[in-house]
Amino acid sequence: MRFFRRRKKLDLGKYVAPKQQPEAPLQDLIDEGVLIAAAAVRLAVKNLMVLRSVRDGLNYDEERYVTAVREELQNLADEKDGDAMRVARLSDDAAGRTGKATHHADYREVDTDRLSRREQVLRQLARRLRSLADDDEWVRDLVASSRGEALEDLAASADAVSLAERMQDTEEYRELRADRMRNVKNDLLMLQVTPPENR
Repeated sequence: MRFFRRRKKLDLGKYVAPKQQPEAPLQDLIDEGVLIAAAAVRLAVKNLMVLRSVRDGLNYDEERYVTAVREELQNLADEKDGDAMRVARLSDDAAGRTGKATHHADYREVDTDRLSRREQVLRQLARRLRSLADDDEWVRDLVASSRGEALEDLAASADAVSLAERMQDTEEYRELRADRMRNVKNDLLMLQVTPPENR
């Protein structure tokens, strides 16, 4: 019977906590939130454009998509306001609670400052999204970029369909395929016969 030897303990040194980093400015957090929201809205509107053109056969109508962008931004702003109210309730519940948390959502008094900051970011982000929904130039720019992405998707799809159509199993394709396979076999035979130094 073979016994396993214990491995020597690996000395990893002493843990040194990383230096405390300053909190990101609120404006940076809001700007990042706007970027994420804009990407989500652009994707939703692009998908709507593709769906309406391919499935429904509708022509491009910029005003329809301007309205869609405004609605999406309003919906996201409402969602952020709801999140802010939920965080405010969590902060109220955490006030006065001491001790250690028992799970990731068990907030205590020490967490109230972070929760308050999170609520503040969410409320300001909601205001910013509503402001952008009213900014005609920003909305139309987002519609234009969504349209560009939709056109790229449609072109890629058309190329894929075209390639599939060209690759259909026709008499000509079978004849040419047989010739191509014969050429591959000949090349493989030549590689077997020819010494590596002469290749």
